[in-house]
Amino acid sequence: MKSILIVISVFIATIICIALLSPWPFAIGTLAAWVTTGSFFIQVLHILKNKDTTGISLGMYASLFFGVTCWAFYGIKIGDWLLIVANVITMLLASSVIFLKLYHERKSSFFKRLSKKSSRIKINSEK
Repeated sequence: MKSILIVISVFIATIICIALLSPWPFAIGTLAAWVTTGSFFIQVLHILKNKDTTGISLGMYASLFFGVTCWAFYGIKIGDWLLIVANVITMLLASSVIFLKLYHERKSSFFKRLSKKSSRIKINSEK
């Protein structure tokens, strides 16, 4: 129920923001850039808190990194600082998720290998 309320609240807030800010496209763009970028910050915090990346797609974040890097360089070419800053921050956050994903997968596989070795040692010592 809580999740449904969050989704409904976000939809309502979106409609209200677009209606109120429609005369100022730059304001909508700024809000969109910061909310979108902030969503990846929330993901990084979630990973750090739970130390779990099993549901994270490495391919998706690698693609995201590629895309936001292109957007950042596009922003540099056209001189749009909002585009540059938002996408550079998102690049850093996507890189963080990629690093954490690889770190947790490696750590997880290390412990799996370690437990297999210890079980083999126990079996051999019992013989």
